[in-house]
Amino acid sequence: MCDDCGGAGFVRKNVRLGHPDFGKAFPCRCTEDEREDERLARLQRYSNLGALLRLTFDDLMARGRSPRPQDQERFAAAVTAARGFAHEPSGWLVLSGPSGCGKTHLAAAIGNRCIQEGHAALFMVVPDLLDHLRAAYRPDSEIGYDELFEMVRSAPLLILDDLGVHSSTAWADEKLYQLINHRYQARMATVFTTARDVSELDGRLQTRLGDVALSKVHRLESGQAGGLGDLDALDLPLLQRMTFKSFDPHHLDSDRQELKLIQDAYRQALKFAEDPKDWIVFAGNAGRGKTRLAAAIGNYRREADPGVLFVVVPDLLDRLRSSFNSQKPRAFDDLFERIRNASLLILDDLGSQTGTPWAEEKLFQLLNYRYNACLPTVITTSLTRKEMEARLYARLTDPQVSTVLRMGSFDFLGSEREKQGEQSGKRYARRGTGRRGQT
Repeated sequence: MCDDCGGAGFVRKNVRLGHPDFGKAFPCRCTEDEREDERLARLQRYSNLGALLRLTFDDLMARGRSPRPQDQERFAAAVTAARGFAHEPSGWLVLSGPSGCGKTHLAAAIGNRCIQEGHAALFMVVPDLLDHLRAAYRPDSEIGYDELFEMVRSAPLLILDDLGVHSSTAWADEKLYQLINHRYQARMATVFTTARDVSELDGRLQTRLGDVALSKVHRLESGQAGGLGDLDALDLPLLQRMTFKSFDPHHLDSDRQELKLIQDAYRQALKFAEDPKDWIVFAGNAGRGKTRLAAAIGNYRREADPGVLFVVVPDLLDRLRSSFNSQKPRAFDDLFERIRNASLLILDDLGSQTGTPWAEEKLFQLLNYRYNACLPTVITTSLTRKEMEARLYARLTDPQVSTVLRMGSFDFLGSEREKQGEQSGKRYARRGTGRRGQT
C-alpha cells in the first residue's frame, strides 16, 4: 500500500483554507503506471461499497417503487439529478424519503458510476462510521482515529448513508458535525441519504444541507410538506377511485335491511363532505363500504382543501414509533402536531393496530385533542363496544360531537344504545351537521 495515499490513489496539498487547491484531490504518483483493471480493483476496495457494488443505474427502477404518480415523478427527477452528479461530482446531493424508497440504491449507483469512470468514492453508513471512529480510539485498533477521520473527511466523493438514524450522543453529534462542516467549508462533493426531512435534523446540519448555494435536496417520496405524503394513503390509485359517484351499495353482499343502513350512511357521508363539522364514525364488519365512504369524503374535500389527511391507523402508529427519539423529541413533536391539527383527519381501520400501551396512549392523545377541539374527523372501525378501549369509545359515541353510522347489521353501540344511535343518525340526516349541541 502506498504510504502517500494509503491506497486511495489521490493526495491533497497541505494548504490553508481559502487557497485554490484547498480540499482538492490530486492523483498520487503511485497511479502513474497503474493498469485499468488494477485501478478498478483499487477503487472498489477503497469505496467500502462491498455488496453494494452490484447496485447500478442499469438495474434501478427508473420511476421508483411507489404507486403514487407524484412520487414517481419525484423519483425520476432524483435519478436524473443523480446521473448528472455521478458524471461530474460537484456540490452536495441530498436524497430523503422513507425506508425502502430506493435512496441507498441511488446513492450506491452514483458511487459505482464514479468508480467505473476512474474516480474515487467512499461509501459510509453513518451509524457504522461512528462505531468505527469509537473503535479507533482503542490501543489495539488497526487504524488510528486521526487517520480514519482524515480519510473520511478528505474523500474526493463521500457518500453518507442513513444520516439521522444513529444513536444520538453529544460525542456522536459533534464528530458528525465536524465531518460535515469540514466538507461544507471546502465545498467537497458529498451525497447524503436520510429517512428524515432536512428540517427534522439538528439545527447546525439543517443550515448546511439546506444551503441552496451548495446543496440540492430531492425528496424521493412524500408529496406533502412536513413529510406526511408517505403516510397519506389518499394518493394511492385504488383510494383515488373511491368517490361518491363510484360508490354503489348494491354491489355489496347485503340483505335489504343492511342495504338500507348503507344507503343512509352514504347520504349522511355526502352531507358531511359538503360541510364537515365534528366527527363521523363508520362502524361495521369488513366489506360493508366503510373505507370507500371515508375515502369518498377525503377525495371530495381534497379538491378544495389540500390539508386533508387519510391515514390507516397501524401505519400511523408505525410512523410515530419510527420518528420517536427521547433524546431528540422535536421531530416527533412536529409530526404529531401536524397530524392532530390536520384540517380534516380520516383514520381508517381503527382497532386493527397492535394494542401496546404506548400505541393506545398516543392514539388516545390524538383523538382526545381533536375531540376537545371539535376538529372534523372521520373514523372507520370494525370494533364493537366490548372490544374498544373505554376512553376512545366514550368519545366516539358522544352524541354532542360524533355521529355513528352503522354499515349493515353491526352492534357497535350495544343493544341498550342501538336505538338511541339510530335516532341520532336520523337527526344528523335532517340537519346535515353533527355540531355539538345539535345531535
